[in-house]
Amino acid sequence: MTKVYTRGGDQGFTFLSKMNKKISKSDPVFEVLGTFDELEVCLGFLHSARLNDLRKVSVEVQTDLISLGVLISSNEKISNEKMEHWENRIKELEEVVDYFESKNDPIENFILPGGCRESSFLHLGRVTCRRLERVVVDYLGKDKSRLFIVKYLNRLSDLLFVMARYSNKKLGFKDIIWNNKES
Repeated sequence: MTKVYTRGGDQGFTFLSKMNKKISKSDPVFEVLGTFDELEVCLGFLHSARLNDLRKVSVEVQTDLISLGVLISSNEKISNEKMEHWENRIKELEEVVDYFESKNDPIENFILPGGCRESSFLHLGRVTCRRLERVVVDYLGKDKSRLFIVKYLNRLSDLLFVMARYSNKKLGFKDIIWNNKES
């Protein structure tokens, strides 16, 4: 591809190569793919993070998200090998969650998103990930063969939460405790 524009999507339709057809830009697949893209951008903020471990994890996750987006936009049958790969990837993600969680203080109250810029970006990524999880569930409907994508996203939102707390702690910011004034 030599140019960014193709002049093919100007009438509200675009070619989705993995589906090998031209489809309306209002098709639900584009809500899903667009939300994948938003999450990838949120994680891209972490490329300038002051903590090397955040930068490393963000690149790994962005790579996963692109691969998962390709699987969403594909009609291909999911092979056992591919399923096994993603189940292993989810286990690895859980190990990373456990690592960052072990570095945090125990959580005793609800906390407000914020603190250092890394934490704020991670919280933005977390809520975007939760929205992506919802749109993927809706898009997949009864297709159980791709439910590992939902599981991955669920673990990823947990990871983003613990990484947000970790970055605040590591960079000298305290969790902002929710103060319920109605109680």
